[in-house]
Amino acid sequence: MDEMRKKIIIQEINSWKESRMLPEQYCNYLLALYCQGEQPPSKSIKTESKKNGIFSGLFIGALFAFIVFLNYFTEIPIRMQMLMTTISILVFWLAVRRFNGRKIIFQMSLMGMVLSLLLLTISFAEFMAPSKVGILYIFLFINCGLWILMGKKLKLLHFSIAGGLGALVILYFLLT
Repeated sequence: MDEMRKKIIIQEINSWKESRMLPEQYCNYLLALYCQGEQPPSKSIKTESKKNGIFSGLFIGALFAFIVFLNYFTEIPIRMQMLMTTISILVFWLAVRRFNGRKIIFQMSLMGMVLSLLLLTISFAEFMAPSKVGILYIFLFINCGLWILMGKKLKLLHFSIAGGLGALVILYFLLT
């Protein structure tokens, strides 16, 4: 088999193993088959993937911290805050799609996206109807429903629990 083709196949099998598209046993078997018993050069790929994962996690955390800082500790106009928060939601959404197979970074991106959406919801309710708490409660209740639906669809129990608890807290404040 052509050496270049063999390298491409080995890289693909390593990426399948890393993203868990196939069970590790199958990937190890395929690697042993294509490497003809030699040790595949997968350690450099793993270390580079860990570095990318750490960098991505730090970027996601820093982006969310920046958005919180922008919304609560600066005096820029609310429209600019809402625009920046919307852009961050899009960036988080792209990160969710990019890191779909990776557990921690995927969940960090997803949490950053929904928390940024919560910030945007609060800013939007404050912009549309200042000092009208009922409209804020409606927007927050819709947000909690979205969290519950997302938790059920993605099979993430903590999203469903957070949405349910948020809805209960909103109902408590509505009734008191």
